[in-house]
Amino acid sequence: MNQKIHRPVLWVLGISLFLSACNSTDKKTEETSTDSSATEKMEPATTNTVMDAVTAAPNYYKVLKDTMGITVIETNYLPGDSSSLHSHHDYAIYSPNTVSATFYGQDGKSMESVLPAGAFTIRAGETHSVKNTGKTPIKVILIEVNRPNKPMSWDASLDATKVAGNLYKLVKDTLGLRAIEVSYRPGQASAMHAHPDVVLYVTEGSTAEFTGKDGSKRTAELKKGSVLIVPGDTHIVKNTGKTTMKGILLEVNRSVN
Repeated sequence: MNQKIHRPVLWVLGISLFLSACNSTDKKTEETSTDSSATEKMEPATTNTVMDAVTAAPNYYKVLKDTMGITVIETNYLPGDSSSLHSHHDYAIYSPNTVSATFYGQDGKSMESVLPAGAFTIRAGETHSVKNTGKTPIKVILIEVNRPNKPMSWDASLDATKVAGNLYKLVKDTLGLRAIEVSYRPGQASAMHAHPDVVLYVTEGSTAEFTGKDGSKRTAELKKGSVLIVPGDTHIVKNTGKTTMKGILLEVNRSVN
């Protein structure tokens, strides 16, 4: 008789405890979702719930290259254009021209940003929407890095900015990403140097000859506006063309999440 009485009671008690636990979990979820960060930090990227920029706003973001966990994107906003909410992994922006934009975080807070011509900036992954608040079109190159934690594949003792500092100028170094300005006059050649995985955006084109550690040579026609994503390598570079060769390098440290 006692067993007949106690079993239903225990069953009801178990259901009550389960529902109570669910309600507690819901409250914790709500509290987390309403927590906001400072405007300067924006919101951390949540790619599981917010679409990437190209998917969310394909009329503003166009993929130029996508390989090795690196995506190079051309971004275009006319004055007054505004995108929907989207997310980015850690990323860098190169702006050929002066642009003005306002970034809106998930909490609705805004941050105004002005990038002068030739500026290169690096930002942590975040979620936001963007509006062109300036009077001129925004056309920038955006480089996103989605990287697993794995060893770097380059010889840091042959850092290009150290062994060929007259040709490679470091302009930004943060979040495991390094932005470097490159300039070779016709006939100019570097010492042997190394890079980790790298993105090259050519701002002034020419012909380049690359000599590897084993003495092998290869020639590349680097056209203005072209984009290359190259695995870590050690080489000598020579401008074999008749015009000055210039570009922006973004070196990617793969050991940083």
